Amino acid sequence: MVSEKIELLGKGLYKDIPDVLTLKSIPTASELDYVGSEDFERTMLDKILPTAVEENVNFNNLLEIDYFWICRCLRILNYGPYYTTNSIYCGDCKQVSHGDFDVNLNTIECQPPPEGFVNDIVIGKDDFIDFDGDIHMKLLTIGRTLDSYGDDAFKDKNGGSNQEFARLCYSITSIKNEKNLTPIEIKLKLQNSLSAADYVILKKRYEELTRFGVRAGGYAQCPKCGSMEASFIALTDDKFFRPTLGNLRRWKYDLHRGEIENTSGDKATVI
Repeated sequence: MVSEKIELLGKGLYKDIPDVLTLKSIPTASELDYVGSEDFERTMLDKILPTAVEENVNFNNLLEIDYFWICRCLRILNYGPYYTTNSIYCGDCKQVSHGDFDVNLNTIECQPPPEGFVNDIVIGKDDFIDFDGDIHMKLLTIGRTLDSYGDDAFKDKNGGSNQEFARLCYSITSIKNEKNLTPIEIKLKLQNSLSAADYVILKKRYEELTRFGVRAGGYAQCPKCGSMEASFIALTDDKFFRPTLGNLRRWKYDLHRGEIENTSGDKATVI
């Protein structure tokens, strides 16, 4: 069995989760769980991560950025860094290439929060055009994110959910120093107190101040012009954990050459 210790991006922000977790390779039975799962995130939290992480933690309390970080590390630990994407966009030649392209997940950048980061993000009243108060927000845990997606208060008459708005409301901890508000109370306050322009400012400032974690994609060589600055998208879903035979063969070749490293930049430990 292969294991690897990884440092969480949100180290120092947890009370009940250690800063370093030990990932283990997962058995075939677990692989079958998430490949066939209709609820990918819930299956990962309830079935896969308890098997793959040595420490006993409540995975719902992981910050969302650490959930995706662990998924990336787990994928590389079990299946290697190669991934097949169906499209590559090149900013140099402005062309999109369609097909099956093997790319390297290690090219996907990951931005941890800055040293000394406190999970209290303030959008000040000076940022707004009309609104005259501060709004405090925080990084969400993966559990709270999933709760926001399933909250009936944010569903329309057709059953669809405004996930962006729901996430935003669940992220807010106080408005004008008023704390302990429920998501529905926050929803009503935003709808009644923020102009359309100030709502856009709130969203954009929150995005600017929380650009942490694993990026959505990485870099690859453009199939058309050869530029090494082309980009691809690799979403963390069930496809992310479905390597092709070609992906695994490239990984095997690297392993035999002794050139593969773990996600932390060190050799993985075989136990």
